[in-house]
Amino acid sequence: MKLLMSVVIVPFGEAKYVVAAANDAGAKGATILHARGMENPKKEGLFHLHIEPEQEIVLIVATKEVTSALGEKITKQYRKTLRNAAVYVLPVNGMEDYVG
Repeated sequence: MKLLMSVVIVPFGEAKYVVAAANDAGAKGATILHARGMENPKKEGLFHLHIEPEQEIVLIVATKEVTSALGEKITKQYRKTLRNAAVYVLPVNGMEDYVG
């Protein structure tokens, strides 16, 4: 069984949409990580205050079929909601003995 890990990076507070799409696509779970992005350190924010962008990273390990369905759901249903999102898909090797 070929497994893939989807890494979806979204603005803070929007991971719930990705998890909902993953559940609809047939994924059995997801992991959400809180992260802070790095931008140009010379760039000034509002009123000369530096604002660090917060993001969420959603990790989903699933089969190729579920990963394809997830990608379709994200692009169709959540295109307007998920602004500034990034999606990466990576192969997962060595997990065949642990997945039934």
